Amino acid sequence: MKTIHLIACAILVAGWQVSAEENATQEVSIRFSLDLDDGSHLIGRPVIESIPVQTSFASLDIPLKVIRSISFGGDNATASMMLRNGDKVTGAIRLEPLAMETVFGDITIPIGHIRNVRVSLSGGPMPPGEGVMSFGGVNWTPWRTTFEIRGDKLVSLPQARPGFDYGHGGNGRGAALVSNIGSPDWRDYGIELEIGMTGVDPSFNPHGLPLHHRGASIGFHVVDARESWNEPGTSGYSLNINGDGKWSVSCIYNSYCKTPKGYGSPTNDGHRVLAEGEGLAAETESGRRVRIEIRGTHIQIWVDDDKLVDLHDSEMHQEIGGRTLDHGGVTIGWGWECMGWIRNFSAYPL
Repeated sequence: MKTIHLIACAILVAGWQVSAEENATQEVSIRFSLDLDDGSHLIGRPVIESIPVQTSFASLDIPLKVIRSISFGGDNATASMMLRNGDKVTGAIRLEPLAMETVFGDITIPIGHIRNVRVSLSGGPMPPGEGVMSFGGVNWTPWRTTFEIRGDKLVSLPQARPGFDYGHGGNGRGAALVSNIGSPDWRDYGIELEIGMTGVDPSFNPHGLPLHHRGASIGFHVVDARESWNEPGTSGYSLNINGDGKWSVSCIYNSYCKTPKGYGSPTNDGHRVLAEGEGLAAETESGRRVRIEIRGTHIQIWVDDDKLVDLHDSEMHQEIGGRTLDHGGVTIGWGWECMGWIRNFSAYPL
């Protein structure tokens, strides 16, 4: 068995080396997000390119580009690495301390003070888009409400976007961010982010929603989207999360309200629910960590390191209403007047 493990290890290391060489020309930027034992949260760029780890069967040197997260045990004697391909490696990290570049300058953190490390990728060949707000390596366009960057978060604000006819009797409700809608260059890719749902702000509640209302949606392969719900066109996939823990993954073609103005007569040219479930309760303080990857027709989604969805949509290349959902950018929205934020967003090619 030891021989088999060592052979498998050699194959894995060789694969990582090839992957690292292929990505070397992509100029991918790597960022660490650290949770410390005193509750502190630090973000910075590592000064190393790999993590040395001693497992029960071999010594490995794992490139940062293939690591998604690192969790340390209570005694910090062992650590568990979640890799971007879904594999898990457990062993002792042979690194002390951890050095990185931050806005405060170069710092080093003893391994014993670190509880979790999340590795985000940004930059590379993914087009940033033409939005007015640069955040997480892409440019976003805010819809319906205003947004601002607060520290490491991009946050919705409880006020309508100037010039937009906000409201149930107007052209739409709910804060939203969009990027690279319809881009043919966004085809096989992954996105990672932390998303929070902070409920209804009392100062912005024209329809009397309960303040505990929650709701959010993350769109991907979005080939078209419209700020006004009275304009036909919105088409793409989405992960939908409700405050009661229910969730679904669906796609829709040319969705809109078939009225000149206001909400009513919702219609579309096609709609499929690909997966659904319960038990995904809203996290308001720390948010949820979400990763979505699309390779061809293969869609995988993880929430807080747990795989939520693993499916193939055989109808992805089918044209419905003049739309084909095999490419396109991303949208992030919050239900009705539910406020929210995103943090640690990254997008990367697959």
